[in-house]
Amino acid sequence: MSSKELKVGAKIKDIKKGIWGRLHRVIERYKNGIRGKTANAGSQEEMKVHLTPAPSEPPPVKDRPPINPKESWDTLLKKVKKGPAFIALSFGAILLALFIIGLIPRIHNQIKLKKFVGIANEVPVSVTKPQLAPPITDLRLPGTARGYFETPIWARVNGYIKNWWVDIGDEVKEGQLMAVIDAPDIDRQVLEMEGVLKSAEANLEIARISLDRWKELIKTRAVSQQQLDERQAAYDAALARVNAARGQYEHWKELQNFEKIYAPFSGIVTARNIDIGTLVSLGSDKGVRELYRISVTDVMRVYVAVPQNYAPQIQLGTWADVTASELPGKIYKGLVVRTAKAVDPLSRTLLTEVDVGNPKGEIIVNMYVDVTFHLPRTQETFLVPVNAIIDRSDGNYVLSVDEHNIVHYNKVELGKDLGQYIEIPFGLSKDQKVILNPPEILEDGDRVVVVADLSQPKPDKKMEKKLLQKGKLAHE
Repeated sequence: MSSKELKVGAKIKDIKKGIWGRLHRVIERYKNGIRGKTANAGSQEEMKVHLTPAPSEPPPVKDRPPINPKESWDTLLKKVKKGPAFIALSFGAILLALFIIGLIPRIHNQIKLKKFVGIANEVPVSVTKPQLAPPITDLRLPGTARGYFETPIWARVNGYIKNWWVDIGDEVKEGQLMAVIDAPDIDRQVLEMEGVLKSAEANLEIARISLDRWKELIKTRAVSQQQLDERQAAYDAALARVNAARGQYEHWKELQNFEKIYAPFSGIVTARNIDIGTLVSLGSDKGVRELYRISVTDVMRVYVAVPQNYAPQIQLGTWADVTASELPGKIYKGLVVRTAKAVDPLSRTLLTEVDVGNPKGEIIVNMYVDVTFHLPRTQETFLVPVNAIIDRSDGNYVLSVDEHNIVHYNKVELGKDLGQYIEIPFGLSKDQKVILNPPEILEDGDRVVVVADLSQPKPDKKMEKKLLQKGKLAHE
């Protein structure tokens, strides 16, 4: 049994004794009043006897019997029980009982009020202890899902779309024909260069024959060595023209091959910007229309912008959870494979890539997803309620009380806001007791009254009920 329960029980006993003593004094006073009235009545009769003029012959005085107080009290009680005084007395007893019933809680409340209010100029406060944060913290950030391989397909020749065979959402294989471009300029250049090549080859053949003849003539001294050298130079020039013509022909032939659009790899067609008769242009500038866009979706690359203060905690090879609001209840495991290793100077974030498997294709390209990183803490961090933080011009503070209930200001550094709680990486220790909802009037060194310590375990309700049944907690 606690000292508080003993004090309350003793106080109730004292109140009961005082009430019964007061009631006893009232009854005694009432008895004494009856006796006094009887005595006063006798004295008045005697005075009347003395004041009455004596007759000529005084009447004989008879001896009066003495009055018994007990008989008078019993007689009075009989009269009270038979008359309206009994109703009044009963009503008074009921009022007295109600007064006692209302007086006991009032006395208890006064005792409790004095205890909680305490000495004047001391502020009542509630305190709690900082909670030690778990060794692993979850960092949830938005990200964008992109295909593992994703590329636009541009035209390499100028012309018109002659035909196309794949549309958006189609799966294509590597090397599959997707569209054909009609480029008459390219076809004409190919034919022209083919004629140039054949003409050069004919001239080369004539130069070769002439060179072979002059080589035979030089043996008989029919021609001079200079003439032979001239024929050799003519042959080499013809050979060079053939090679140049062949190179031009092959170049235009390669361009002609670009009239057919083939899939560079197996994937999904995510965009188609052409139709039959569409004019397409060479190049990949902004003003030039891309033909197709293909993405590989079996494995997705999720790009996340990690804030600078969490960048040192991002480790390659760690796992992360990828979720999407459009896919409730599904968690995809992703792997941190690379980072930019540089902070963006505008957003102050670190671009991080997380690869996640997507065998069923549920995550689609450019989908908005959430990535949860499981980051290990590098130092001891505490959690305190957000209503314990005081924001001042020179920083953030948490007010604590020592064993003597003296207030101390602690400058802290704030971490991640978890809603109801906030992380404190610096400025607190686990043994300190912080003040909840600290009043603005509190200053460093003030004395307070701790009316509630939320770090203490809650009382056992079953034990309180047993004590209440025994009468030990009558104030409840």
